[in-house]
Amino acid sequence: MNIRSGRPKRWVVIVVAIAVVFICGLIAVGPAYAPVKYGTVALIARFGKLTGQILEPGLHWRIPFVDQVVVVPTVLISYETSDNPESSGADYRDYPVTAQTIDGQQINIKYTVLFRIPASQTVNIVQNVGRPQEVVENVVKAHSRNLSRLWAQSHTAEDLYSGEGIFAYEDAVRNALQQEFDRYGVALDDFLVRKIDFGEEYINAIEQQQIAQEAIETARYQSEAAEYEKERQIRLAEAEAERTKLLAAAEAERTKLLAAADAERQRLLADAEAYGIEARGKALKQYPELTQWEFIRNLQNVEWGILPDTGITPLIPVPPSAGQTESPESP
Repeated sequence: MNIRSGRPKRWVVIVVAIAVVFICGLIAVGPAYAPVKYGTVALIARFGKLTGQILEPGLHWRIPFVDQVVVVPTVLISYETSDNPESSGADYRDYPVTAQTIDGQQINIKYTVLFRIPASQTVNIVQNVGRPQEVVENVVKAHSRNLSRLWAQSHTAEDLYSGEGIFAYEDAVRNALQQEFDRYGVALDDFLVRKIDFGEEYINAIEQQQIAQEAIETARYQSEAAEYEKERQIRLAEAEAERTKLLAAAEAERTKLLAAADAERQRLLADAEAYGIEARGKALKQYPELTQWEFIRNLQNVEWGILPDTGITPLIPVPPSAGQTESPESP
């Protein structure tokens, strides 16, 4: 009975021993592997000093309990200033920058800085600046707030109130910020001015100025419209005068043509009349009896007449009366 009861106890001891050895092996080997997540790189610090080795995303070997891993993000990072930083979705949030324009106007500048830490510069940046939090505080925040304030002092309020002025200001700050970031190895993706707030008095003054400018533009437009109407009336009057002139000239030409046509008609009638007279004259000259015939033909309501006894040749013979005998000697 004692032998049988002892066998299971030795088997349990062996299993427990194997499990302990396996667990100890895992504890000893586990720290030797360092997984690196995507969007980051890892630096190896050995006894508090960076080795200069940069581990890309993946699984890497390290000396357990000796090498420490420093994770640095390489993705795009945003720093933003706004009235309500708590409600912003940027990676790092801050309040607007207060500045003064060259003409003394107080403004609040709200902007966004987009940057990243290049993988090739991580050792230098971590060694000289620090981790991302220190990079934001000592490089991004410090220089962007300073440069945005300084460059605002070289612009007038009117420049920063209009779209073109804001673009020029934005470009100037971006270029200056790029130079500062290059000194530390930080990559600037963009500097974006989101909004510039002005004092209420300045806004009211600008609105009044715009109202006055609109009134001037309206008056100028009305003046130009009146001038245009005046020119239009002049052109209409000139066109009417030209039309009247052309009508008068046309009427004069018409009258001239009618007179010429009437004169030609009169000439033709005269020529026809002369020709008729000439033709009748030739006919009478050739046939003298036609004169007597025309004379008799034109007599109207004449029942009797006295003709001379000599020199007249009767055109119509009159027969003698019955019972009378023609005698050459009768009176």
